Amino acid sequence: MTNFGDFWGQEKKKFKTQSSKLKVKEWGAIIWKKIRQILIIIGNFFLRLIRITKVLNRIDKIALGILLIILLGLAGYKLDRDWLSKTKKIPAVGGTYREVLIGHAGYLNPVLANSDADRTINQLIYSGLTKIDSAGNIIPDLANSWEISADSKTYTFHLRSDVSWQDGVAFSSADVATTISAIKDDNIKSPYFDAWKDVEVATPDSNTVTFTLKSPYGPFLYNTLIGIIPAHVDSSSISSSPVGTGPYEFTKAISDNKKLISEVDLARSDSYYGQKPYISEVNFQIVENENEAKNNLNNFFSPAQAAAGLSVKDDATSYSFATSRDFGMIFNLNADKFKDVVVRKKIAGVDKIDPQISFKLLVLDKPLSVQTAGDLQKNYASRGINISIDKKGAVEYTNLLAKRNYEAVLYGFDSGYDRDPYPFWHSSQITSGNNFSSFSNKQADLLLESARMTTDIVARNQKYDQFFAILTDQVPVIYLPAQNFSFSVKPSVMGITAIKGFEPWDHLNDFANWYLKTKRVKP
Repeated sequence: MTNFGDFWGQEKKKFKTQSSKLKVKEWGAIIWKKIRQILIIIGNFFLRLIRITKVLNRIDKIALGILLIILLGLAGYKLDRDWLSKTKKIPAVGGTYREVLIGHAGYLNPVLANSDADRTINQLIYSGLTKIDSAGNIIPDLANSWEISADSKTYTFHLRSDVSWQDGVAFSSADVATTISAIKDDNIKSPYFDAWKDVEVATPDSNTVTFTLKSPYGPFLYNTLIGIIPAHVDSSSISSSPVGTGPYEFTKAISDNKKLISEVDLARSDSYYGQKPYISEVNFQIVENENEAKNNLNNFFSPAQAAAGLSVKDDATSYSFATSRDFGMIFNLNADKFKDVVVRKKIAGVDKIDPQISFKLLVLDKPLSVQTAGDLQKNYASRGINISIDKKGAVEYTNLLAKRNYEAVLYGFDSGYDRDPYPFWHSSQITSGNNFSSFSNKQADLLLESARMTTDIVARNQKYDQFFAILTDQVPVIYLPAQNFSFSVKPSVMGITAIKGFEPWDHLNDFANWYLKTKRVKP
C-alpha cells in the first residue's frame, strides 16, 4: 500500500535530480503511474464502503445515513462560512433570452418599420440620435449633445466619435443624412415621411449634423428617436442583412411556410459603445395570436422566458403600463344629430336619455376594433342610446374617413411620446387632414399653434391640458381608456425592477440590466 506521507517526498527529489535526463514519454509514464495509484486507492475505498453497507443491519444503515447527513451538513456549513458568506452574487455575461412577440415582423429596417414587432427587434439592433430612458425622458444616444437655435427652427447635434457599425466601419454624420434622405424618398413609403418631409439636413463635418425646420415644432426631438441606417450599405439589403450600431447584432431570421418571419436571432455586439448587456443572445419568436404565444411559453424543447402583449399569472410575473394608444368615438359635427353640443354632452354623460338617440358607428373590421365597438353598443343601450355598428374593410374604411361620410366613427389614436393633438383637432386639418370631426374652435386653434412652437416640455404640456379641457367641454369625441400593454416574464430572467413606457417596445428600455447568469465574487 502506498505511503501517502512519502508520496511526493522521496519521489519528488528523484524527479528533481533526474528531470534534466528524463524524456517527455518517461515523465508521462511516471506521472500516470502515480495518478493510477491514487485512483486505485480511491476505488478500493468506495468498494470497501459498499461492502460495509451489505453487512450492516437496518439500524446500522440508518445510523450511517444520519452520520453522512451530519457530515454533509457540516461540510455545507464550512463552505458557507468560508465562501458564500465572504462573497456576493452578481450578474454574469451569458445565456439566451427568448421572447414571444404577437403580430408580424416585416422590416428589420428602422426606416420602414411599421409594426410593434419590427420596432421591438430594431431597438436592439439600431441606435438613434436620442433614446428614451426607463423614466420616459429623452437622453443622448448616438449624439453627445445638441443645441436649439433662438428661433427654435435649427437643431444642431454633436455626434459621438467612438461609434462603429457592426461591420467595423466608423459611424458619421453621412449616415444620419442617408437615413433622413431614405425617409423622405416617396418611393420608399416610410411611415415617418410626414415627420421629416419639410426638414432640411446639413452635415458641416463628420461629427455634426443640423436639422432646419420651416417653422418651430416643439416636439421635434422625438423625431430623432428613429434608428440610423448605414450609408455604406445598400438600403435594399438592410432588412435581410441588418447592420446597426446597437447593443445586438443580427445573426439570422427564420421564415415559416407562409414566408413570414417567425424567428429572429441576435448576438451581443462587442463593438457597442454604450452599456453592454449581460445577456449573450436574444431569440425573438413571432406568432399571430395569444394562444400561440402561450404555447411558446410552455414549449418543452425551447420555452420562451417572456411574452410581450400577454398577461400570464402561472410561473411568470406580469407587468403592464398604459400606452399612448386609445380609441375615440368621434362625432361628425356636420351630421344634423350631432351639431348640438347638448346632445353630445348627453351621450357623454351617465344618465338615461329620453327620447332615445340612434346613430350608426363606422368601425374598422379588425378584432380589437369590433370588440370595442360591441362593448360600446352594449353599454350605451342601457342608457337609451342605440348604436348600429357599420363594419368596413381597411380600404373602404379609409375612403369613408377621407370623405367624412359617416355619422360617428371609432378611431384608434396613437399620440406617441408627445401627445400633440394638432393633426386631429386643428381647424386647418378639416378638409384634407385628420380632423375627422370637423371640429373648429378659435381658442383651441391658438393653443395648438402655441404648443407646437414651445420647446419646453412642461410649458407645452400645460397648453395641451388647456386644449383638452376645451375638447372635454365641446365633446366632438368621447375618448375611451388608454390601452394597456402587458408583459409576462419568468423568474429565470433577473434584474428587472419595473416595466414602464408609452409604446409596446419600451418594455426593453432597461434590457441592458437584465441577466440570466450569475457569479460569486469577493466584495
